[in-house]
Amino acid sequence: MKLHTLGPSGTDSERAAKHFITNETLILHDSFEEILTNLDNYIGDQVILPVAFKSNKIPTLNWADINYLEWQRLDIISTFSLPLMTLSLIENLSFERNVAVIHAATEGLLQKYLKQEGLDNAWGPSVIFSPSKPAAMSDFIKNQNRFTIISEEEFLKLSESENPKYQVKQRLHPQMIWVVYQIK
Repeated sequence: MKLHTLGPSGTDSERAAKHFITNETLILHDSFEEILTNLDNYIGDQVILPVAFKSNKIPTLNWADINYLEWQRLDIISTFSLPLMTLSLIENLSFERNVAVIHAATEGLLQKYLKQEGLDNAWGPSVIFSPSKPAAMSDFIKNQNRFTIISEEEFLKLSESENPKYQVKQRLHPQMIWVVYQIK
């Protein structure tokens, strides 16, 4: 049996899948949309989703709607709680683009911070969504964006984490509920 979830390696979804997995083969995808819009290709397999899933590409694609609207194609076989890796809201003090690149599920955390700092106006960053926190981290560094919210553990693996221009503004420790579905 195959268990599908969000990649690349280093995502919270991969970590949750490895926590759950017994003898399933783990398949990592570039986006949850890739899985959820192609369920017919995965009949008989399983998918693991966080209840915080919210698509940045398809406005009506989120965990609540998937759970309600796809009830005939998705059977819940397990749920469990597993905290996310510590999230870091990072600011690049020498940014080239006044952009925040984030995973869509972290939008509320970013908006709360921007409001608190008085940056939820024309002087604040534009927001661009990325399919995963590792992809957001890569884009943040490559394009020298102003803000991101990424997994601290993954950021600390990079030499850029030693650069003082990257300042951790907040460390966040949200809990998460994970749902494993059988695709039928």
